Amino acid sequence: MGNLVLRRNAERVGYQPNFTILDREDARELMDDVASRTRTDDGVKFPRGDVLLDVASYARNTGVAVEKLLAERYPQFYEIQDLIVQAVKRYHARKRDLNLMDFDDLLILWHELLSKHEDVRLAQRRLWRYVLVDEYQDTNSLQSGIVELITGEEGNLMVVGDDSQSIYSFRGANFTNIIEFPKRHPKAKVYKLEINYRSVPEILTLSNDSIAHNQ
Repeated sequence: MGNLVLRRNAERVGYQPNFTILDREDARELMDDVASRTRTDDGVKFPRGDVLLDVASYARNTGVAVEKLLAERYPQFYEIQDLIVQAVKRYHARKRDLNLMDFDDLLILWHELLSKHEDVRLAQRRLWRYVLVDEYQDTNSLQSGIVELITGEEGNLMVVGDDSQSIYSFRGANFTNIIEFPKRHPKAKVYKLEINYRSVPEILTLSNDSIAHNQ
């Protein structure tokens, strides 16, 4: 969906409509090329392109500065954090220069269009009058932001999910999106599905006793 919207509005976010979308392998190769031009020859080990992509992606999806992310999650790169920040910035600049987008750009630039251009936002609200999001516990703040910009405060939005099943925190997923949904939407009705049709009581009891120890 982000791709379709961006094709029609590419120039508003500094791209040409015929931009190319990088898959994971293409993005890694571009990052490797940028890293090779950034690393020094002093013998300090520099992370591989796929690791740098993970850093760049997590930072953009969560809105956390790369410097802060490195300090909190990648302390082993402390000595070269300035070089990593530089490599990430060059990667994003190269994409723009070459009219390339990676998968994160499809979300980030879509969000930018919705945030900054009212006509685009209103057009999409007219287009998608009813929105259902499944597995909502695995959305990050960027994804939930897109959904809520499209639907608006009074929009017809339904989300389904289980905060106990959030597994994509490594991609920046934030289970508070579903926990705090009623706060953001005071008129929302909450329906709890509490009957388990998939399993037998013995397995559920064992599972519940096991996770009772979780912090």
